[in-house]
Amino acid sequence: MNKTFEKVFAKAKSENRSCFVAFVTGMDPDYNSSKKILLELSNYCDVIEVGVSFNTSTSDSSIIMGANDRAIKSGVKTGKIFKLIKEVKKEINSDTAFVTMGYLNQIHVYGIDRYIKNCKKSGIDGCIVVDSNNESPEDDKIFEGLTKNDIAFIKLIAPTNDSNYIKQSLKKSSSWLYIVSYAGVTGSKEVNINNVKKLAKMIRKQSKIPIGVGFGIKNYNDVKKVSKLADLVVCGSSIVEKIKEGSQKGLTNQNLAQFVGKYVKKLSQGVKH
Repeated sequence: MNKTFEKVFAKAKSENRSCFVAFVTGMDPDYNSSKKILLELSNYCDVIEVGVSFNTSTSDSSIIMGANDRAIKSGVKTGKIFKLIKEVKKEINSDTAFVTMGYLNQIHVYGIDRYIKNCKKSGIDGCIVVDSNNESPEDDKIFEGLTKNDIAFIKLIAPTNDSNYIKQSLKKSSSWLYIVSYAGVTGSKEVNINNVKKLAKMIRKQSKIPIGVGFGIKNYNDVKKVSKLADLVVCGSSIVEKIKEGSQKGLTNQNLAQFVGKYVKKLSQGVKH
């Protein structure tokens, strides 16, 4: 298991709670504001998932696609996301784990070896590659490279996946598995607790690996419900929506970060058991 995740899980266990994970799109709405947001969120989050913008994303709702568009307008590049995370990691005092969320096409174009090398240099603790196939040679290469560098490869498990797919995914996962609570794009439906229970049961038959749950977790009550079933609770679209709301009010930098942070602080309190 990645060393930062070991610390994150140990801390949550000692405090009798699940871990809280916030998703934001890197460089939304701009580099400096995004940096301030990440610094602020590190006060309330065990894990921060940073989306690497992609204009032909297959799993994101209009909310996240809007954030991707804002980040692209602000000049986002994969290299800038690495720089952003590296700067934030240097400035925070907590053991917050940082994860990148992106697509195979981006990594392939950037160069798999180069991507992994820069993840290591930036202090990134884990990678989610949304559309990577367990059986593809690229997936094997990413898994091997990340493992050599003590970076978690975080696999997504959807309601459409069977126990055989879970078995394959477990072979490439050491830190945690990410359950997608419904079939569809992020934030488009309510969290599906029945799917979560079913998938968690399938995973538990094969492994004691920590389980994260995301998609459709939009408020404090959702966080509270899911935290009873999961080791990590992932909130994304509602936080991204808050960034948009603050931006539309003309907030930037620290003012925007505090506006978003106040919202995330309340959400994160739902993980207490």
